Amino acid sequence: MARIVKDPDVRRSEILDVAHRLFYQKGYEQTSIQNIITEIGIAKGTFYHYFRSKQDLLDVMIKRMVEQKLQSLELVVADEHLSALEKFERFFGDLADWKGANRDFFLDLLPIWYKDENAIVRYKVQSGSMERTMPFLVQIIEQGLAEGVFAAEYPADIAEIVLQIGQALSDTLAKLILNEAHSEDRLAVIERKTRVYHYAIERTLNAPAGSIKLFNLDQVKPWLD
Repeated sequence: MARIVKDPDVRRSEILDVAHRLFYQKGYEQTSIQNIITEIGIAKGTFYHYFRSKQDLLDVMIKRMVEQKLQSLELVVADEHLSALEKFERFFGDLADWKGANRDFFLDLLPIWYKDENAIVRYKVQSGSMERTMPFLVQIIEQGLAEGVFAAEYPADIAEIVLQIGQALSDTLAKLILNEAHSEDRLAVIERKTRVYHYAIERTLNAPAGSIKLFNLDQVKPWLD
């Protein structure tokens, strides 16, 4: 049988699509590179032509998912009918909804993602995502300044700090979700910590008290089941 030669971008996307589906169906740890190449019908050398390892494949997959999500965030920022506060809430709330829609996938990955040996990879993915996300948040902050609901100088620096606070909250929640044996009621701890992080962002933006909400607890509860 003649070997099928595909455009490199098409083949790369095919590997990512099949791996994504198998990670959902079998779990990341349970899916081997051999499972992926057998499903597609390619040689192992073809896989390693595009990806150095299964971890490298996962990193690229997550980056692609983030890029796809950024397209919808761009629509939120460009919506002329939304106020800055509405855009701010949608900006973070839609991200929480997106993670919730892919909850089983992310729950499977959380223990792997927060392993010590993945610290460098995690940092690179997070910093790359922040770099891509920041220009959108800068636009929202600039709109908020124009509307008078925010009062802060240097919008780009403020956006960076807000994203860092948001990432710190995300890491905190992930660790609480993973720690099923936490001595306190996890939902109560999450509620308290979320309230503190919201307050920190309000003070950073000089926004009205109670005006900032990254997500609601109903979006968190399913992760604790």
